[in-house]
Amino acid sequence: MPRLSAYLSFDGNCAEAMRFYERVLGGRLEALLRYADAPPDAAMPVLSSEESDRIMYACLALDDQLLMASDATAGHPYPGKQGMALSLAYPTVSDAHRIFDMLADGGSVTMPLQKTFWAEAYGALIDRFDTRWMISGGRLTH
Repeated sequence: MPRLSAYLSFDGNCAEAMRFYERVLGGRLEALLRYADAPPDAAMPVLSSEESDRIMYACLALDDQLLMASDATAGHPYPGKQGMALSLAYPTVSDAHRIFDMLADGGSVTMPLQKTFWAEAYGALIDRFDTRWMISGGRLTH
């Protein structure tokens, strides 16, 4: 079975976002490579000095899961984050609240954490980096 991992695009703030996610989610940033770090023979397009400082590849390890990301360049413009969200499920409501509040700081809450028919707490938000999150905590037993 293949490993499925999320891959996010950013418009120049990938390093800041991935360091934020590392702090909030408690993972370990395993890679943060800039376009300028590519070897000369990597057949890279010519980039401006601003673009070569952008992130070509970032990888955040969260136990056995990966969150990967990169910055867009002029050759591949930033399309925005549309039609997707990252979902985190925690065993407890308190864990869900803690992470929800940290991710929401500087962003916008689209649905406050509340009891649903499938979880003791569920909420949605868009963080300061324009990433959509769905957070749940605790399961309801029927």
